[in-house]
Amino acid sequence: MVDYKAIGRRIAFYRKKASMTQAVLSEKLGVSEGYISQLERGSAKIPFPRLAQSADILGVDIALLVSDRAAVSDVSFNSEIFEIIKDWPAEYVSFLTEMLICATERLNLPKE
Repeated sequence: MVDYKAIGRRIAFYRKKASMTQAVLSEKLGVSEGYISQLERGSAKIPFPRLAQSADILGVDIALLVSDRAAVSDVSFNSEIFEIIKDWPAEYVSFLTEMLICATERLNLPKE
């Protein structure tokens, strides 16, 4: 089953990482800005050719847009996390780390 909401979140993430607005992405794809908004919310399905075109425009491998985070390489995943938290104050990063440790313990997940 395709998780269009997850794909939409990834498109939004990499669009923002590229400092690109929805308007610019829509223009490059030849679609409406509203359609990009729907894609990013997961309320519209994206056909494979348009997904491939989006990946090219965003400068990422298509696998980063369609892969479950568990299936994406550690380097890509770590890079995505780094991009999100790179400007956070140290106390926020510490808080996030504590939350992850607690979640890991509560869910009985392996720590490695």
